[in-house]
Amino acid sequence: MKYVTSTFLRGLFTLLPLLLSIYVFFWFLNWVEGFSKRALLVFWPEFLYVPGMGFLIVFVLIFGFGVLVDRPLTKGLFNLVEVFIQEIPVVKTVYSAIKDFAEYLKPGSGKRPNQVVVVKFPDSAVEMIGLVTRDSLRDLPEALSKDDRVAVYFPMSYQFGGYTVFVPRAWLAPTNLGVEAALRSIITAWMPGQDKKLEPL
Repeated sequence: MKYVTSTFLRGLFTLLPLLLSIYVFFWFLNWVEGFSKRALLVFWPEFLYVPGMGFLIVFVLIFGFGVLVDRPLTKGLFNLVEVFIQEIPVVKTVYSAIKDFAEYLKPGSGKRPNQVVVVKFPDSAVEMIGLVTRDSLRDLPEALSKDDRVAVYFPMSYQFGGYTVFVPRAWLAPTNLGVEAALRSIITAWMPGQDKKLEPL
């Protein structure tokens, strides 16, 4: 019985990441397909709808926007839409937060190679890894100390969330980690990969 249980659990935990990844992928495809189908059927006859058409149209639209996004006309129209959104209470707050985070992660956004840092607190052996989100605090509220300080964001593991700490630049030590690699490690609480084993305490 012990052999059966251990073998089953070994198989389960080996397959679990793959199965969950596939589930999330198809859940996302299904969500996009359902949303785009409802929008498409407003002006498209249902008997002409082919499964997968909605996702294909969304992909083409996003790809086309990516091609045109830097064109002056497209940029101007998009800026007009943003101006309108910025006038809507609550919506503008959510939009601005999502936009800032997307810009931070967007390829080619100008992220510095030493964006991921180790924060070493003085008179303490505790060290934390975070992401530098601001090099300067000059435009923040006056009550906040600004002398050679930076903003460091500490994401939380296994959930969306975190907290930002404003610390002296002298407390920082650069790392050779990229932002994407650091986020992956933080999400999993820095657990070692399957090819590495935890050392006993």
